[in-house]
Amino acid sequence: MRKITLILFLAISACIFNCKEEKTKVDESQTLLNGNWVLDFGCQQDPSPNPIGWLIIHNNSVISCLKESQSVTKGLIVKTKNQGIYQFDWQKGGSSTAEYPVTQWQLLGLTSQGSSSCYSRVRNPANNPPPFCNM
Repeated sequence: MRKITLILFLAISACIFNCKEEKTKVDESQTLLNGNWVLDFGCQQDPSPNPIGWLIIHNNSVISCLKESQSVTKGLIVKTKNQGIYQFDWQKGGSSTAEYPVTQWQLLGLTSQGSSSCYSRVRNPANNPPPFCNM
């Protein structure tokens, strides 16, 4: 009877540990990109913010906004099988492929319809997204 109890205890412990480990991996991938991102002038040099475009990421949702047109597009983030590669499925339009980290500056690379751009985390309040982005 003790052997059965011990085996049952070990099986339950292993299940709980594995479930918690999987949940941690999912949480890490969701929170890894969380925050405000500002468009950069390029992907190759030291990033210089170009505050005309932003991404606001929270868990598995993403908001893209552009200053000139004051357009806001919402989407969902889908993790792919490849580590560091994500798919942004936009409500309006198709999808984009995102990669993080890109370069030594830990940029977020985004490719949409064959065009690539890079975003860096907002570190200066002057580069925060404007209020219309949070709609």
